[in-house]
Amino acid sequence: MSESGSERGSAAGDRLAPVLRPVRAGNGFEEALEQILQVLRLGLVPDGGRLPAERELADRLRISRVTLREVLKVLQDQGLVESRRGRYGGTFVRARPEPAQGREDELRRRVA
Repeated sequence: MSESGSERGSAAGDRLAPVLRPVRAGNGFEEALEQILQVLRLGLVPDGGRLPAERELADRLRISRVTLREVLKVLQDQGLVESRRGRYGGTFVRARPEPAQGREDELRRRVA
């Protein structure tokens, strides 16, 4: 069972390889956030899909797991990902609202 899980993880990792690169010295948080946002924008992980494991993401970006957790918390607060605990847990991409609906919501906020 763990082999199929690791195979799925490596397949997802291969799709993300062009986007997720080690961050440069400086503000690792901001660069990691931008790279993961790019993964989400490009749809490299589909709605409901699981991001690679925390350890793998941190290693790939060459940032600490603490920094990665801060990045994932921001994404969770923005409603872009959700964290699930347990055996089949992880960080999952949330469904994105339709663009027209997002614009309507923004207009309502501006008018209110």
